[in-house]
Amino acid sequence: MNTMNFIVWMLPVIFMIHDFEEIIMSEVWGKRYSKEINTVWPKNKPFGLNYIKNCHTPTFAIGVEVEFLLFTVICLFSVIFDNYFIWYGAFLGVIIHMVLIHIVICFRFKNYVPGVVTSVIFLLPGIWFLYKACGILHYGMRTVLLASLLGIVLMAVLIPVLHKFMGTWSEWLYQYSNKQP
Repeated sequence: MNTMNFIVWMLPVIFMIHDFEEIIMSEVWGKRYSKEINTVWPKNKPFGLNYIKNCHTPTFAIGVEVEFLLFTVICLFSVIFDNYFIWYGAFLGVIIHMVLIHIVICFRFKNYVPGVVTSVIFLLPGIWFLYKACGILHYGMRTVLLASLLGIVLMAVLIPVLHKFMGTWSEWLYQYSNKQP
């Protein structure tokens, strides 16, 4: 556990376990709390709900798959090239996302939000893995701040783009399900 070859793979592991909670719960949560969601977020609903028309769970799963593949490629290239700066930023971005999106929104919503349970569970281990990586990689405060900025930008761009694509994927899946052979 004291090598980057182990720690690097915690990004896709933590991300995927966290997103399993979101995949499983987003559609049913959206249905159960639709009135409350519309009240709290009249324009920009969470989890891309304002873009999705049909096939919520499969549509959400496509977005998660895209993110998972991206994070896995980042991990793979980090190990191959022995350069972990982008990995550090991406992992930090995921942890910041868990705090700002799931935990903070849960307080605003005053109820369960998909992903909050795994966000709380993985917050301290995620911070610990980043701390251990910092020590192994000898990252100083400047490098950590630059990686933080990269992670914030990555998540601030990636999540809205994937949410916008969810509407297209939803329509495609709906049309596919209605075609007769």
